[in-house]
Formats: sequence, C-alpha cells, structure tokens
Amino acid sequence: MSIGGWIAIAVAIVVGATAGQADGQGPDRVMSGSVQIERFGSPAGRDVILVPGLATPGEVWDDTVAALGDNVDAHVVTLAGFGDVPTASRGEAGVVGSAVADLAAWLAAEGLEDAVLVGHSMGAQIALQLAEQAPDHVGAVVVVDSAPFFARLFNPAITADQASAYATGMAAQMAAAPREQFLAMSRQGLPVQSITTEGQARVMGWMEMADQGVVSAAMGEVMGSDYSPVLPQVTVPVTVMFAWSEGSPMSADQLESVYANQYAGLADVDLMRVDGSRHFIMLDQPEVFHAVLTGVQAANIAGRE
Repeated sequence: MSIGGWIAIAVAIVVGATAGQADGQGPDRVMSGSVQIERFGSPAGRDVILVPGLATPGEVWDDTVAALGDNVDAHVVTLAGFGDVPTASRGEAGVVGSAVADLAAWLAAEGLEDAVLVGHSMGAQIALQLAEQAPDHVGAVVVVDSAPFFARLFNPAITADQASAYATGMAAQMAAAPREQFLAMSRQGLPVQSITTEGQARVMGWMEMADQGVVSAAMGEVMGSDYSPVLPQVTVPVTVMFAWSEGSPMSADQLESVYANQYAGLADVDLMRVDGSRHFIMLDQPEVFHAVLTGVQAANIAGRE
C-alpha cells in the first residue's frame, strides 16, 4: 500500500478507535522461513527476484512474469501472512527483518549470482537491505514507488525516534480494530493505490486476503523505520521508479526533488518518474514498467557471459 493511502487509513482507524503459469502447470514453490518463493520462466534466463509490498501476494507480478517470459528465471516472493501463505513466527526480527534474513539465506543456499532484485513499496525496502547484506548474489535493484524513510515523505522534519513512536501506536490500533472497520479504512485509501477501478479492486482483494496482524505489524515497521543508512553500502546499480499523476499533492518537480533527497546516499542510482500512475506502477503503466525491467535485466549481458 502507498504511504498516502496508509496515512489516510491509519488516521481514520486512530480516530475511529480513540497464480499458475500460462500452460496451466503450477510453478516450483519453496518456503524459506517467512517467505514463499515461486519459480517461473527459464533457468537459462537471468535471475530476477520479485518482492511485493505490504499486504500484497506474489500474484501482483503475474503480468510482469508473463511479459518477461523465458528471458528471465523469475523468483516470485510472497511473505507469510499475505495471499494464501499462512502466517509464520518472526520473533524480534519482525516482518521486514525476517524477510531480509530468509531471502539472504535462500540466495546463499541457491548460489544465485548477479540477480536483479525488484521490490515494490515495502518490498523495495527489503530489496535494498538484501543488496547490502548479500552483495555477492545481487547485480542490480529496481525500486518501485518506495522510499527508505517513508515517514519523511509526509513530514520532512520528523526524526527516526518520532516516527518509531508514532508507528508503534498506530500499528497497535490497526491490529486491534474490528475487521470490518479495518477493511473499510483500507477501501478509503484505494484511490491512491491505482488509477483504475480494476486495479483498485485487485488491491482490495489482496487486502481482504491478508492477515490483519501481519499487515499491522509490517505497517508499523514501514512507517517507523529509517532504512536510509543502508544506502551507502549498496554498490550495485539501482533504478528507482516513482509514480506521479494529475491531482497528486505534489507537483512533478517537487516529487522529483523528494525522491532525489531520499536516495542521495546511493552510489549508482537512476531516478525515473512514471506519469499517469499511482502506487501500483506495474498495474497502471505495465508497458513502461516491463520495458524498464527488460532493460535492467538485459544490461551488460555480454560482460557476464
């Protein structure tokens, strides 16, 4: 979910409370701790790991996997508690930390090299940390409408401690909200998720499937954490795609400035604004999105062979 949508949802709660492949064959599917990984495409293609965002299952990448086809060896992630993947014990590492650790362990076990990490929203925060922790296995990162310090998108002056305190209380109230209230507030945030009614319906369907406790805990981590200190340690090229559409609270120039500041710590970054889109760029502008991924995964092929 986008930060704008979740801010609206969280505020409302606080106030109110105080898929298979085209040939029909199922994919290879494994669990690595708190994450499920499904495999599509061709083993001969470059490894591309697709990590969805908050409350979203790997199904969000179905069109992307179909578009990339056998050019890639696609590994589609779903976090436990999202989609039809049962919840899992995570301990003190939390939702984000567990996903990073479990994916790092899986990368090492599989011996993958030069993989492209694609992360949407919270998934991008996971991908950037994974690139820092497992540099020998990662060749590039694609960030899809995400920021390392989400809270600062709506309050430029907020500190990490202030964000953490706010997010802890917000997550507790989200978790305790009656289910129908929780879902009703989620529906209020749909217009910022996708520009189309079809896209909004898909996002809402995924929210209805997700475990409320896991969503709430993850939202607390996303809203309360500043992951920007990891950026200087990410040495691979990073492409950051961010959405803008008419009616957005910021002008296009303002938004570009915000993202430039958020990702200033990266050594190698390409910022790319995607117009006519909201948070789920892969749903709103699929052709643009697939073209960018095709370019990233095909980059420097000759040098790797």
